Amino acid sequence: MAREAKPKAIAYTEEKLVSEIKNTISGAFVFFGDEDYMKEHYLGKIRKKVLTAEGLEAFNHFIVSFSAASNLSADELFARLSDAVDAFPMMQEQKLVEIRDLSLVQISPKNFEALISILTRANTLADTVTVLNLRENEFVVDYKTEQSTTYKKLAAAAKAVRFDTFAPERLATWEKKHFAAKNMFIAQDAALILADMCACRMFTINSEFAKLEAYAEAMGKNTITAEDVRAVCAISEREEAPFALSNAAEKWNIKEVLAAVNDLRDLKKEPIALLARFSGLFEDMLLAKTARDAGKTAAELAKILKTRETRAARLMSSVAQVPLAKLEECIDEAYRTDLKLKSTPTDPWVVMETFIAKVYTPRSLL
Repeated sequence: MAREAKPKAIAYTEEKLVSEIKNTISGAFVFFGDEDYMKEHYLGKIRKKVLTAEGLEAFNHFIVSFSAASNLSADELFARLSDAVDAFPMMQEQKLVEIRDLSLVQISPKNFEALISILTRANTLADTVTVLNLRENEFVVDYKTEQSTTYKKLAAAAKAVRFDTFAPERLATWEKKHFAAKNMFIAQDAALILADMCACRMFTINSEFAKLEAYAEAMGKNTITAEDVRAVCAISEREEAPFALSNAAEKWNIKEVLAAVNDLRDLKKEPIALLARFSGLFEDMLLAKTARDAGKTAAELAKILKTRETRAARLMSSVAQVPLAKLEECIDEAYRTDLKLKSTPTDPWVVMETFIAKVYTPRSLL
């Protein structure tokens, strides 16, 4: 059986992944980004595509977990991973290797190089599909992810596929399709509210579906309204809202920030409220930058901010290459913008767009 496949060191997209799964898939992949639901979704499709010999999963499906609960050392786990990549499939054309629970946030240089070496080898194999599935807190995406050394090494060794959270409008379409399959209907405003309450996280939204379905059945109705969503669903634990805006702001991506602000403008959000979110975020970033420079861990920062460790890690990553002076200037600019919003007759959205341009234009980050 042929073992060699041509290495591919090009940028990958979700569309290309879909095409490979539909046709011929092989080599190594890295799933990263903020939307964990889609990573699991495509892993499920890959399993269905690759694992064709029923009952032989033990020989063709290898899951190597680097969880802290493992009794094996890192060296032993990498050895197990290497063996899994080198194994031959049994009674089917390919095998699947899944790499899980491997955080790149604080991985040692030695272990990272071991990972890159294995992925590089795995990417040449036609009879193997290897997927490194990085949860959002295991490889934090920031505004310079694609320029980072870590990303460049991953993308050279495997096909890196990024999964970002979707805008509320797209999630609303997904929600409608879900309920339509149940012969139910969710109103557009209800769908948008559900997305926002769940921080645009598909796993969280999916967990709320059953509650809404049970509620609708108990009430003898097949249409879910905004009032139903507010009454039944829980607001996700999060420190920043609206999520799409804060997510874009942490990435220092002016295009995404403007898109998020325009969406919120359409939803009749107040500019002064959005500015308050920016101000709070910049203050948290300043603390994260100070903590990072002082050698503090994400867990220690989480205690200071009284937030989750995952968010603390994300903040520390987002400011890794941002000068301290830049963060201080962001806070000063937010203060000046607040004064303008409260004391000048200028259209408040023009004031907000000017603020965003000053803060997020690329040259201002250099």
